[in-house]
Amino acid sequence: MKRGIAFLFLLLLLPGFLFAQDPPPIDPAALLAEGDRMYESRDEPGHADKAIELYKKTIDTSPKNDAALWRLARSFRWRGDIADDEREKLADYKEMERWAKKAIEADPNSVGGHLMLGIAYGRIGETQGVMKSLSLISPIKSEMNAVLAQEPQNDLAHHVLGVLYRKVPGLMGGSIKKSIEALEAAVQSNPNSTTHYLELAKSCLEKGKKDQAKGALERLLAISAPSDRVQSKNDRIEAQELLADLQSP
Repeated sequence: MKRGIAFLFLLLLLPGFLFAQDPPPIDPAALLAEGDRMYESRDEPGHADKAIELYKKTIDTSPKNDAALWRLARSFRWRGDIADDEREKLADYKEMERWAKKAIEADPNSVGGHLMLGIAYGRIGETQGVMKSLSLISPIKSEMNAVLAQEPQNDLAHHVLGVLYRKVPGLMGGSIKKSIEALEAAVQSNPNSTTHYLELAKSCLEKGKKDQAKGALERLLAISAPSDRVQSKNDRIEAQELLADLQSP
């Protein structure tokens, strides 16, 4: 009798044991959306790291989610771009490369994965020096071609190729003419990207086309709703400096 009373008493103390419900399932789409929100405000303290955390949680619940994988790679690109220490930069770009490759493993046709992998190669090459950069020309082109094969109007792929053609020596396939053409294609595909106009202006200046460069910079500064608010702030500063140099006697 005493045992029965004691058992009932314990049950009364532990109502959760009787009526516990399974926790609601984690929604990968909700985690991904929250990660995107953090990334879009990545210039605010802690938001870039929070985006990385949320994308990783998404991947934990959905390991083959290529959208989360390439977004995670993109977040490491941003962190590498703003890092002051070269070792930190390289470490972040290597992480970018790793997660971009995982996105392609999850989906061989992942546009975001191929795009981020090509950009990662470029960032790693720039960080490690000229010779490393030259060895990565072909892999970068290969990744951008994989993107354009699926999305011929992909502005970011055209942008990457445009910058590549400007930075690569002529003997290695570089061409200012091709650079301008690719960046003009990027602008046409996404006229609200400030970065496209900035790089187009730089290529025009290299070609000696000052009026065309000035026009690109003025169009950049006239954009009221940039496709990337955070990046546009840096682009505007650089554009104003270039424009001031062009207008000075």
